[in-house]
Amino acid sequence: MKNSPYVRAALAQAALELLPPLIRESLIEETGFREEYGFTADAALSFGDSGVSVQGSDLLKAVRSLFSSAPEMEVTDIESRKWDLKNISGEGEPPSFALCRGKQCLILPDFSALSSDRSVRLSFLDKVASEVNLPVSALNAWRDILAERPLADDELGAFHSELRDTPVEHARSIRSEIVSGQSRMSSLVPPSRRYFERLVGVYDGSASIGDYGAGSGRTLFHELSAWRPYDGFLFSLLVSSHSSLTSEINVDLLSSEELLRVYEFLEEHGDRISQLGAIEVGLRVLSARPEIEAVIMRLIEQIRDDDVEGKASGFQLLSALFVLVDGELSRTRLFAAEPPCYRRLAALAQAALIHRQLVNSAVELDRFCEWAMNNRGQLYYLQSLADLRTEPRWDPDLASASQLKAECFGRIMIAAKNYEGNIKASELRELVLGTEPGSLHFLSSFPHPYLPGPLEGANDSQNMLPAEISEVIETQLSSHEVGPASFIALVNSSLIFRIDRDQAALAAKALKLANYRLANIEDRSQLVTILNGLATVSAVTRSHELADELRILVRRYRRDAEYALSLEEAMRIGLVAAANHPDLKNWRAFAGDWLTELAFEDLEHDEGQVLHSNLKWLCHVVPELWGTCGMADAALSTFNGR
Repeated sequence: MKNSPYVRAALAQAALELLPPLIRESLIEETGFREEYGFTADAALSFGDSGVSVQGSDLLKAVRSLFSSAPEMEVTDIESRKWDLKNISGEGEPPSFALCRGKQCLILPDFSALSSDRSVRLSFLDKVASEVNLPVSALNAWRDILAERPLADDELGAFHSELRDTPVEHARSIRSEIVSGQSRMSSLVPPSRRYFERLVGVYDGSASIGDYGAGSGRTLFHELSAWRPYDGFLFSLLVSSHSSLTSEINVDLLSSEELLRVYEFLEEHGDRISQLGAIEVGLRVLSARPEIEAVIMRLIEQIRDDDVEGKASGFQLLSALFVLVDGELSRTRLFAAEPPCYRRLAALAQAALIHRQLVNSAVELDRFCEWAMNNRGQLYYLQSLADLRTEPRWDPDLASASQLKAECFGRIMIAAKNYEGNIKASELRELVLGTEPGSLHFLSSFPHPYLPGPLEGANDSQNMLPAEISEVIETQLSSHEVGPASFIALVNSSLIFRIDRDQAALAAKALKLANYRLANIEDRSQLVTILNGLATVSAVTRSHELADELRILVRRYRRDAEYALSLEEAMRIGLVAAANHPDLKNWRAFAGDWLTELAFEDLEHDEGQVLHSNLKWLCHVVPELWGTCGMADAALSTFNGR
């Protein structure tokens, strides 16, 4: 009895119901799994907003009969209504089928993969593969099957899944859902590793984004250019979140007319990431392609004039979309085994793709941004704090709209300096290299244009600490009276220059000598800023000493009557400081101890629920953290259950 196929199927069905949807769907899609446990895939097929659904096996059987020269077939929908399935194509045209009932006709998708005619099947494959830019390896695999026979019913689903897992098809799907006003998270952020590898390339083990650009990035851009130079360039620009990537984008196959058309498209319909990439590429090729000079100027002015506080800000939308996509990728753990910079590369490219579909749509962008932040903001933030362990030079606050704009300014000014010889027009030159009012330099506030970007968190700063700033740091930290002002030079330099452990050790010593009490605090916000800054210093220098002294200081100000730190502020400082440990074992011990201490404090109002929610999501992001947070979880469960 226990070996009965019926029992095995029932047990497998019960087990599937206990699994997360993503895993359950992946298993059901596997032909081998279905065959082993006796499952059959027979979903009901729906046709747009018609309200009509037909059992898949019934429809496909009828389609096969039409391909076998049957003049017409009858199909019954799930409401028991009769429909006529007809071939409505003209003579010499590829087959096109429709379900008709009275005056109502529903045009069906192309089922040529089921044709008994080999040439029809292969012609169809070449057509759809070219439309969606199906990778050669996938194309050849399906060609081998279709050259031999029509697809089986379960293969048809896998085939269409293959086509859907392409940036071309997802862009269409997102745009269609935006127009209909019914966007789904699974469309905005596909739960498919295969899709993202086609969007940004396959992670190749690169240690830095520069190495990745020269490896998988270059391969991706070459394949896109070979597919269709115009469309390929537009899709390449979605992957413009770092200058080492745009430096690999080639425009040699584009005619002057096509290149100008791309830039004019981006001026009217472009996302901020693609526009920035186009500017960097444009400045590089400007001497050979002077026809794009005027539109480069207009793109830069569009970025310059973006009001990051306004409802229609492109940077506000980019920020919200990045948070949404990165937070969802954290939830699905799609790239849990890869470095954070690769996940962020995928998140930024997908954000750019969505952004491009939203431009000139009827969507109220400010409300969309609010929805995105509310839906995945917490996950994005906690994931980014956990990422500091391996990429300590980029924290979640750097994804703000104002900082993204400042980063764009910095990249444009650096590109202009690198390709200064290509810039002849005085107006463009003044905009990107000058210092007059209206120029990027005039509108920039140091150090924001030169802070690390989302893909640079693991890179040590290439800027050596100037001797004069080093002297200021030592003078401030040696002051008899230790207050927030004692750490300003150190904190402000930590993400711009290479700070070593000696400076961090001086800061730790100052805190200890001051008996963990800061003098001359102007206000609470100044205190929080300095504490966060010191946490960052401990992270980028990997200073255990500073992190330990900072923990005592935070404990002191958590209980301070005048400047008491909130629970979330204390948690954030602790998680940033935890990055002083790059190895997972010591990181989880430090972070777990910090969180457990907070969990056993006298919590007020909803602090217990907030901390417990953050704790559970952190343990989702880094499951190993459960090993050091068990006591905190138990304490918070008890506290919240009172």
